[in-house]
Amino acid sequence: MNPLDTFFRIVLGIIFILFGFSKFYAFMPTPPMTPAAANFIAAIISTGYLWNLVGIIEIIGGILVLYQKTTVTGLLILSPIVINIVLYLGFLQYSIGPAPFLMILFLLVSTCYLACKRLNQWKKLFLPN
Repeated sequence: MNPLDTFFRIVLGIIFILFGFSKFYAFMPTPPMTPAAANFIAAIISTGYLWNLVGIIEIIGGILVLYQKTTVTGLLILSPIVINIVLYLGFLQYSIGPAPFLMILFLLVSTCYLACKRLNQWKKLFLPN
């Protein structure tokens, strides 16, 4: 397999696994947040279940992305989360510096690259015989 494909799978998988586990165990420092972003995260956490559910989905999706045979399934599971992260960073975190835009760039490039490299698998998944 292509080294760039392997790089994106490993990095994207590890990022989602680490961020998923951080929903349960706060081992990563909290990044700076705008007040609107802090309110948004506080609302998700206060539901009592949604923050944990997102963490579980991130862990499962991250593990699936790591393996070449299950990358499409992992991307399918993670795509709503990636879209939400991109919108969250783009609309609520844009004023804290370049870090949100670098994360947006990485998420979009890596997920699009991995998805486009697997067009045949997507066709089998969504198109009838």
